[in-house]
Amino acid sequence: MSSFNFASTMLSGAQKNTVGNDPKTIRDSLFKNVLSSFGGSPVNIFQVGAIESFEDKFRTGSGWSDIIWGEYIRDNGGSLSIVDINLDHIANSAFASTMLNYKISITHGDAIESIKEGYDIYYLDGSNDPDETLEQFKKIMHTESVVMVDDYKIKGTTLDPVIKAGLEKEELKFDLYTNANQVGVIDMRKEKE
Repeated sequence: MSSFNFASTMLSGAQKNTVGNDPKTIRDSLFKNVLSSFGGSPVNIFQVGAIESFEDKFRTGSGWSDIIWGEYIRDNGGSLSIVDINLDHIANSAFASTMLNYKISITHGDAIESIKEGYDIYYLDGSNDPDETLEQFKKIMHTESVVMVDDYKIKGTTLDPVIKAGLEKEELKFDLYTNANQVGVIDMRKEKE
């Protein structure tokens, strides 16, 4: 099936948003496990990075996470805020939300200017600059939230020393998952569901 056919049939509802279940390449199960830890309660999500492309090669390793977040929010309540510096990526996310009937809030710009407290999940999937990811994390490191960093082996290289120096709970650290390009997850909620 061509890339366009996959995206168009999925966005029209004729096909589910599934591409396999290999946990080494597909992040879907990780996203869904994080969401399930909220027990069906409304969840507010802040995502850095929108849908880069509807080409099928981008489905598994680069994007479409907001579709999984959006479907959860549509069914359980909450909000999804997406920030990206690329207008085409933002347009892709807006189109997906319209086609799949979930609401998003979109900001065109640099995430460091809009990331703030008040969200349950932060998904940091912006550029591959570890210092940029570090600055984003510093703004939310004292929140009671779950923070996920995509491409952790690239973007997360500066995070562990900051966590050790700045968080009161020394036992907190990023758990690393081999999904796609490695995803780091840290659950900083005081009382987990």
